[in-house]
Amino acid sequence: MTPGEQEASLQKQGSFARVLSPGEVFLLTISALSPVFSVFIGGNVILHLAGTGAAIGFIAGGLIAATLALLFAELSANYPGAGGVYPALNAILGPRWTYPFVILRTVIMFPLLAFGAVGAGPYIRLFLPWLSPDAAALGLLVFAALIASSQIRRGAQVIAIFLVIEMTALAVLAGSALIHFKAGNIGLVLNPVMVAGHESLAATPPVTMALAVVTGALMAAGADWATFFAEDMHDAKRRMGPVVAFTGLVAALLIAVPTVLMILAMDDVPATLGAEAPMAHFLERSTGPVVSALVSLGVIAAIINSVIAIMMAMSRQLHAMGRDGVFIAPVNRLLRVINPRTNAPTGALILLVLVGGLCTFLGERQLVILTSGNFSECLLLGLAVLAGRQAGVLSDHFRIPLYPVVPAVGLLFSVSIIAAGLADAEAGRFSVSLLVSVFVAAFLWHEWARRTGRGTVRLTGSDLE
Repeated sequence: MTPGEQEASLQKQGSFARVLSPGEVFLLTISALSPVFSVFIGGNVILHLAGTGAAIGFIAGGLIAATLALLFAELSANYPGAGGVYPALNAILGPRWTYPFVILRTVIMFPLLAFGAVGAGPYIRLFLPWLSPDAAALGLLVFAALIASSQIRRGAQVIAIFLVIEMTALAVLAGSALIHFKAGNIGLVLNPVMVAGHESLAATPPVTMALAVVTGALMAAGADWATFFAEDMHDAKRRMGPVVAFTGLVAALLIAVPTVLMILAMDDVPATLGAEAPMAHFLERSTGPVVSALVSLGVIAAIINSVIAIMMAMSRQLHAMGRDGVFIAPVNRLLRVINPRTNAPTGALILLVLVGGLCTFLGERQLVILTSGNFSECLLLGLAVLAGRQAGVLSDHFRIPLYPVVPAVGLLFSVSIIAAGLADAEAGRFSVSLLVSVFVAAFLWHEWARRTGRGTVRLTGSDLE
């Protein structure tokens, strides 16, 4: 056997057992994108940013996110693999564009995981006040890794329990808002206002509304988490596309509906919008402190659930990258390690805990900067669908309706992400500059390695060849 054949053999080791149904993949995906996190954490952010414009932000943003989910659906249905969407990008656009995409996703991956753990820290410390913030975040990562290292169906069952609690929290918010619905508040949705000073309101500017829509789309995104479980799923080519598309629509509804209903039920608009946590403030006023505290427990469960599901998904992408030889040899060997008993990618989980744990010390603001503004995803997805359809390499496993409108939306949204980032002088410009620099540097390194004969990585992202 030649060295190349030995490497190919190593890359094929560690395939996952196909034990998941479409319903189980759906539950894992909803848990990873976490509607409660988007509503109770992301909703607070957008309410502070755009006031009652958060309603349009989540409605329009959710529609964009559900539309973009169709791009993931078509590509992953034709090229399913633990690498998520990058097997499709590599097959259609080639490694020179896929490699920087993969590197940029990896750079974002660890801070994203750390952001969830850091965000859960204050909630955990409400019930365990003796824990330091760092210990709470690190403890959550270790706990999530232990659950993620179990057999995937057992992990999915644990996640399902947390998800019931999460959906209950959303139901309480939506139900309370329906009970206190105020027809007069419809004007606050159609003509958004925001806090302009001490208990005073002003019209939300169009630029701010644009930022709210982009942020709403990012909060409602996440249907692509399903794609990382392609090698765990029965008949992935036939089933993955519908699962991703359906999840994108459900997530948009679960996130937009409670937020819009809450805005339609506010009784003291300046006080609610100006509160540190508008969602919690509304619940306390409408249901009382006891129910509000119980919902806070649901938020904790949702964040923990999200971290577990994200870790399960990310570990599979890292494992696929190790199989493909994306990193240096020692790291690739670690990432290829799979527990023979549970079939979990334990090597990747170890790396996630170590690097993700280090990222928790960066602080919340720095983590937000590092995880926002991935412009390359929608851009390359849109181009891949357009190029794949033209070349005839995308089959009938799942086809996007309203083609080519949907790929065009992806291209426009990638431009919007950059524009929204550049408009934010406080943090957005640095984030966009950093992420663009990472993408360009990875592209140039790949081209240099190819032209100098130092080799290129084999980006299959899948064992489905």
